[in-house]
Amino acid sequence: MKADQASNTALIVAAGVQMLARDPDYRAMMPATMAAHGHGLLRASHPRLASLVARHWFRTLVYAAEKITLPGILLHYVLRKKVIREYTAQSIAAGTRQIVLLGAGYDTLCMELAEQHQALRLIEIDHPATQTVKRAAANASQENRIHYIAAELGKQNLADVLGKCEGFDANLKTLFIAEGLLMYLTSSDVASFLQQIQLASTNASLIFTWMEIQTNGRPNFRPASKIIDFFLERKAEPFLSGMAQDQVARFLQQHGFNLNDLKESTAASQQPNKCQAIAGEYICLADCQHA
Repeated sequence: MKADQASNTALIVAAGVQMLARDPDYRAMMPATMAAHGHGLLRASHPRLASLVARHWFRTLVYAAEKITLPGILLHYVLRKKVIREYTAQSIAAGTRQIVLLGAGYDTLCMELAEQHQALRLIEIDHPATQTVKRAAANASQENRIHYIAAELGKQNLADVLGKCEGFDANLKTLFIAEGLLMYLTSSDVASFLQQIQLASTNASLIFTWMEIQTNGRPNFRPASKIIDFFLERKAEPFLSGMAQDQVARFLQQHGFNLNDLKESTAASQQPNKCQAIAGEYICLADCQHA
């Protein structure tokens, strides 16, 4: 991602979610609060794109482009978020009192949780350019409930960043969420990231998504798209790391975490029959070993 620009990938995901929220074949599977907050955020931050998403002809063109590049990617985005919300609900029921959303992009999870859980502490950390756009679009009540931190996680230490946030309590049971983030880090940076979480919090859990390693030895969706790979390279957002599912538990144990659950987005409930979500990215729930 370029230093002075909001994430292109984050915007694509947000627009894709809104497209499916308007599609009668998919809208029933999407949490109403996620669709509503996402619509408001996209309309406030990118009104022209929000207007296009509302038009049937535009959605038809996007579906056609999706079919020849990464078929099932839009459904994957929605199902990925659905699984993350299921994991988050489990974590809150188990006693989590603080949520830290890392590389938040245009995701609306903290907005949703702010309405559902009055006592929950909510913190978002993201690239300054992306967060500037998001904060400008957030309403006053959300601004008061959510602590926004502008930081480049690849260049700044997570423990240091959170230590400077008045709203963060290192002793609370905390859930860290890294959706669509780890694949943009090298494997050594992922290991460092796990260590930083343990330094930042005395009682941490983690939800993250990561990519499978494909037959060519590179992290990617299955099937991959040379067009999308070229686009990500041009936008300085290439995939840098991934791991086979059967190796994740061992990797986490080596770096201070225990794997609780691992799912692909296709495991989400209420998946429609019209389209199959693309494979290659999985969602994990893990607990810090010293929690």
